[in-house]
Amino acid sequence: MKKATVFAIALGMTALLISGLSCKKGPDLSKMEPIVVALGPSFDAAAAPKQFELLQKYLETKVGKPFKFQGFKTQKEFADFVKEGKASFIYCTPIDFAEVADGCIVLCKANYPGYGSITHGVVIVKQGEAQKIRDVPAMKGSSIMVVSKNSLGGYLSQKMFFANNGLDIDLDMNLSAAPTGKNDEVVAAVAGGQVEYGCVPWDIFPDKKPKGGAEVLTTTPNVPVDVFGFVEASGDKMLGGQVKNFLKEIPKDDPMLKPLGLTSFSLGTQAEYDVVTNFLSEDKINKAQRQGQPAGTAATGAKK
Repeated sequence: MKKATVFAIALGMTALLISGLSCKKGPDLSKMEPIVVALGPSFDAAAAPKQFELLQKYLETKVGKPFKFQGFKTQKEFADFVKEGKASFIYCTPIDFAEVADGCIVLCKANYPGYGSITHGVVIVKQGEAQKIRDVPAMKGSSIMVVSKNSLGGYLSQKMFFANNGLDIDLDMNLSAAPTGKNDEVVAAVAGGQVEYGCVPWDIFPDKKPKGGAEVLTTTPNVPVDVFGFVEASGDKMLGGQVKNFLKEIPKDDPMLKPLGLTSFSLGTQAEYDVVTNFLSEDKINKAQRQGQPAGTAATGAKK
């Protein structure tokens, strides 16, 4: 056989091989059942698809299966969905995690710019009032405004502070929430004398100097921020381990985390979130006893 003929045959075979490789496609994700990540109600259900789009694509590329980040309007809808085994993972605040903690394993915790995976709050008063010495139990019956009952630094942290001093912020104080859930609304209400006390995240007063006619009275306990967890009922613990590693591997300040307001994910532990879970469980029991209700009917409300 002539060299030219051999060369032509070899060239043709190579072309066919290259053509075959180029036509080869990956799995069609649209035909697969999605792996569902249930989002706590502190995330806007309508905005979730766009907000989590980049993270979703990243996990799909790594795992080779479709993911769906599903939002919920209420804590009950979220908890029921998870407890029914309809989700493989959850991403939520520790307040919402407390509702499903018994069936979930903590994988990773979120890290936010400026304070990482731990936040706390402050109680504020009208400027010039912080110098007055106060006995916390004597604050019973006072008017107080929180950012919302979904806020970690503008409700949960202060709730824990008052509980540690013998007061239930929900039952023992005249509690109201900011009309649209904004920190500035709380500051303005305190400065204007509409309420005696306000609850806001610490970073609204980072140097504890007076601002907007209000000032810091005291700081309140640390609480963990958002948690990414595995739902045990889904059964695939190997997948859980893979997702945990993939989240940890995302480089700090990667663009895919920008829509979430995060810098990174890091390893989380159950013990970090047990602090909130146990506190809220005891709070439910105490409220039920005071209100004469079965312990399972007392409601809790959660965001930074």
